Amino acid sequence: MRFTSLLFLITLSILATAQTDNFSNTKRGTLYSEILSMNKNYQIFLPESYHYSENSSYPVVYIVDGDYNFYYQTGIVESLSNISEKIPELIVVGISDNGNEGYRKDCTLKSKTNPNGNAENFINYIEKELKPEIEKQFRVSSYEILMGHSLGGLFTTNVSLHHPDLFSAYIAIDPSYWWDDYRIVSDADSLYKNKKDLESKLFVTLADSKRMGVHEFLGVAEKYFPDTKQLTFKYYEDETHGSVGILSVRDGLVKIFESWELTREKFYNFKSSSEVMAHYKNLSKQYNSKLRIPPFQLSNIIYFYFRNDKMDELTLLEHEIKTHFPSSIDDYYSKLATYLMEKEKYEEAKKTLEKSIKSNPNAYKSHDALSKLYYVKEDFPKAKQYAEKAISIAKKLRVRQWQLNELQSNLDKVNGKVKEK
Repeated sequence: MRFTSLLFLITLSILATAQTDNFSNTKRGTLYSEILSMNKNYQIFLPESYHYSENSSYPVVYIVDGDYNFYYQTGIVESLSNISEKIPELIVVGISDNGNEGYRKDCTLKSKTNPNGNAENFINYIEKELKPEIEKQFRVSSYEILMGHSLGGLFTTNVSLHHPDLFSAYIAIDPSYWWDDYRIVSDADSLYKNKKDLESKLFVTLADSKRMGVHEFLGVAEKYFPDTKQLTFKYYEDETHGSVGILSVRDGLVKIFESWELTREKFYNFKSSSEVMAHYKNLSKQYNSKLRIPPFQLSNIIYFYFRNDKMDELTLLEHEIKTHFPSSIDDYYSKLATYLMEKEKYEEAKKTLEKSIKSNPNAYKSHDALSKLYYVKEDFPKAKQYAEKAISIAKKLRVRQWQLNELQSNLDKVNGKVKEK
């Protein structure tokens, strides 16, 4: 079962990569670093809704050894955000290395026994050159996560020790705390004794690896912060150093964004749609982002108020989404119209979709829904017109391939009726 799960996630990663590459949701850039005196490459992964609205912004994950880990880790991000909706959509930055020797230098601190250690310069490069470049080009928020595996995990933890405010959270995957005779353990002992708690979240994992130094490091942290909620540790006894990354990334991100998912129990405790919107506004504030409400969650919220004939709640929902969640407005109108059509309230559905398109000409889901409405009314030329427009807009917005497949399926169905006429 474990092997099947891993295989599924790896396959999902490959599929997500193929989709994003085809529609330019992954990008590669080069930045000359004055600090490192060399060209440094980086890769960018953009979330599904990135092009839906210019007013949205997203938390960002920086991956150490980004070329090696980029594709499987962005696949997991895609799965957690857009499929299972357990975390918000994220921008991912893969920090490229310059070969294994350069990677080892950049991830380790300079010392008598490690005179080539270059971690402080590498940290300065990330802080003073790479992050400003990313902030200039992309709509990233100030909620930033650093993630690394092995020596990258050592580097990640060293950043959390020596520069804790540089990132909001850290994920260290089977980190090499043994490096330089377990120096990080003694450094933690010196630094932690003067602190009341960890300044940022730290998620540490361990595979079935021996003498990594993880337990020693955790012992120091627990000595000074026995009641901390900032540190989480997970041990994967059935995973190797190579396989532990998949589970670590998944569990680490879910833990960091543990308040994100709106469960059924949590939703039913809300007394009104204003409380639902307050939930998402608080999350946006917590993550310093202008986020998209998860589409499946939003669909369930709309359906609950619709089937209970709470139109005032839907009106409030519409206003709040237009004001605070612009990336979700097409999701809202198209789904509400779908429920209206199921009740054969076609004229009301038509007005809803036309309002959506008037306020947002790029509302491809509303165009697709209007195509389906005209199909039901047997106005096949108009159904075709809106189906083709939906596809044209969707391509411009660089939606995922599976979404284009859905749109194309509708157009094929319409074309079949056009030919019959």
